[in-house]
Amino acid sequence: MEKKPTSGLAVTGLVLGIIALFSSFVPLLNVLSFPFVLLAIIFGAIGLWQTAKGKKAGRGLAIAGLVLGVLALLVTVAMYGGAAASVDEGASGEPAAEQSAEGGAEPAQQTEAQADFGATIDGCRVTEDYEGKPVAVITYTFTNNSDKDTSFAVALHPQVFQDGVELNTAIGTDWDSEKYLKDVKPGSSSTVEIGYQLEGESDITVEVTELISFDDTVLAEQTFSVA
Repeated sequence: MEKKPTSGLAVTGLVLGIIALFSSFVPLLNVLSFPFVLLAIIFGAIGLWQTAKGKKAGRGLAIAGLVLGVLALLVTVAMYGGAAASVDEGASGEPAAEQSAEGGAEPAQQTEAQADFGATIDGCRVTEDYEGKPVAVITYTFTNNSDKDTSFAVALHPQVFQDGVELNTAIGTDWDSEKYLKDVKPGSSSTVEIGYQLEGESDITVEVTELISFDDTVLAEQTFSVA
């Protein structure tokens, strides 16, 4: 049986998706990631269509390019939205002493900006991705304590390390890979599963921080055995 050629557009979409995602985390530079985001989504979609027709191989590459493009878009929008909100709060805020009534300054009210989101790491199971490679699926519980609808992807930044090296996310059908993109109402919680491509059998360490944070405070951390 003749081997199908890999879709060039699927490969291009994946490369552009990787560039878009990495550049989206860099302040100011991430505004330049929008062209890469759009091209990654377009090329990934065309590549997926080509592979669906059965003329070319590379369906996984096309899907990866689409996913990375969407993630880069969400990260860029979240970072600029958070920065704009911080600027607005700083421009409208007044010193606590000036807002106090006569007879002495009242204590400044503490903000709950650092408590807007909560996260717990609930478990880990080992399965396989669409290519049969080992994957660690981590289960998180995301709690939205803010006053706006927010998704796990926009609020939190989970990372998984094995032997000190961060693992890549995986694509498969044995877990819900889209639930972390869905909005959660204020005061509600959602259980999310994310798969990570394993590089060996050593223990993995999971860390969760806020996506936009000035001090990188770790909200949750846990180590799992995957052997």
